[in-house]
Amino acid sequence: MPAACSFMQIRRLHDGDREELERFLSGYAETSMYLRSNARKVGLEYRGEDFQGEYFAAFDAAGNMAGVLAHNHSGRVLMQAVDKATLTALVAAFREAATRPIAGFLGPDEQVEATVAGLGLSNHDYAMNKNERLYALELAALVVPPQFDSTEMVEASQIDRAILAEWIRDNELETQGAQEGEELDAEVEWQVQQIIAGDYWALVVEGQPVALSGFTAHLPDIVQIGSVWTPPQYRNRGYARALVALTLQKAREQGVKKAILFTDNPAAVKAYTAIGFTQVGSYRIALLKRPVDSHK
Repeated sequence: MPAACSFMQIRRLHDGDREELERFLSGYAETSMYLRSNARKVGLEYRGEDFQGEYFAAFDAAGNMAGVLAHNHSGRVLMQAVDKATLTALVAAFREAATRPIAGFLGPDEQVEATVAGLGLSNHDYAMNKNERLYALELAALVVPPQFDSTEMVEASQIDRAILAEWIRDNELETQGAQEGEELDAEVEWQVQQIIAGDYWALVVEGQPVALSGFTAHLPDIVQIGSVWTPPQYRNRGYARALVALTLQKAREQGVKKAILFTDNPAAVKAYTAIGFTQVGSYRIALLKRPVDSHK
């Protein structure tokens, strides 16, 4: 049954709501890429498959969508709302309706904090809980740095699978607060499969793979950069900056107009601003050490 308060109605979304959801989220393009990309890729019905999720939306008195909260296949909660009151109502409705454990949160900084608090999870143990700077770039202003000699950008599927697995594992341990074990093994295997099948590339210098980059979300007009990784022995040489610029140049040739990313790494900030990115906001990633019951 739909939930309602004095000024809004909240209900579960279905595939027939995709156009309305896209209209709403397109007004928040820089902070709703995962929501938009996943909805476009697999729709709004949840059957337990990759990238699917359960979507809940709030509608104002005029019937206009005013907020959305999604609980995706991996247990992570994503949200976008016009104001705090709307988000508060969404979180309360989700808390009553949720049937699966919660593994983490992604979204605008203040909205993630409000969602975490509304679900009573502020004091739980997090593997990672950080507010990252959100950057954007109109691709018409992309600065492509001079390329290195004997350099080639290749699709990630051309890189040895063992090398990709090593890079993903090291990235998870260094940047995501992961711990060695079966869960990490499964996560690495899943990510390698996604990278091989998706929009990911590697920079190869003199026959040696030295950096990885790709798009964690891809829409016709905008892409989100992610999974950028340079092994320690190849850092501070400009490889990641060069690769990101090349991938964006390729996207621009295909009609993409804008790119976003989020990071809190000073070296990464320096690399991205050098090719034209500017900070436009903040984005919080909060991943629980262990999934928790949403009703606790």
